[in-house]
Amino acid sequence: MKNYLIIGYGWLGTALAEALESTDAIIWATSSDDLKLNDIKTAGISALRLEKNSGILSWAGNELPPVHFDAVIVTLPPFDGVLESLSNLLQSLHFKLVIFTSSTGIYEDTSVFVDEEAPINTGHLVFQMEERIRSLQPLNFIILRLAGHIGPNRHPVRFFLRHGRDIPNGQAPVNLVHQKDIIAAIFATMNGPNKNSIYNVCWPEHSTKEEYYGSISLKIGGEKLVFLKGDHGKIIDGSKITNETNFNYGFSIYEINDLDLRKDNI
Repeated sequence: MKNYLIIGYGWLGTALAEALESTDAIIWATSSDDLKLNDIKTAGISALRLEKNSGILSWAGNELPPVHFDAVIVTLPPFDGVLESLSNLLQSLHFKLVIFTSSTGIYEDTSVFVDEEAPINTGHLVFQMEERIRSLQPLNFIILRLAGHIGPNRHPVRFFLRHGRDIPNGQAPVNLVHQKDIIAAIFATMNGPNKNSIYNVCWPEHSTKEEYYGSISLKIGGEKLVFLKGDHGKIIDGSKITNETNFNYGFSIYEINDLDLRKDNI
């Protein structure tokens, strides 16, 4: 039976754990929070406690089991101390593959199509997380650079409606991907033949902010957002992963669950 470890049991990590439970594998997940550890155990997932001292995570006591993990999926967000945390956590583990959910936000600001070879802001903490993972010389790694996330209880339009601010650069393209496609991309790369690879993950259609967010805000709340002029923005090319793995985008960013975005849930 395979063992999968999720480091980072947040919005994405929780959904990933639920999806992995259908694979007849042993699922492990981490947290330094007692309530979240209880949630992990209640979900039938093996919980591993982390300690956080001076902003740096490490394994708590003798919590780490003698398991050789088939894959470690790192969904940690950037935070002060995250680079040292990655070193602490990964150097203590035995695993075949590490997958890191990075971000397309690491690319330099531009107005062109952006593939995996595009210029990067090397000072971006998320890129430094990529570099730290690779510096640890794992046997195999996959880096998934994710576009803006949407899905259950998560969508940028919620922020716009909550704060009621004018939205700059209204004719710039949107770069988004659904949570279910993120999870499908993790599955495809976890089980695929290509290791030590980097992939963008972004829905292939790119409406403008005004077209996309404007139509959704009218649909869910009957409110008209105000968009300022401007069209500067990159278009993320997420086609490499479809060419090199069995992954295909299947969850349109235009098919929004109204219940997740209703006005009283903003």
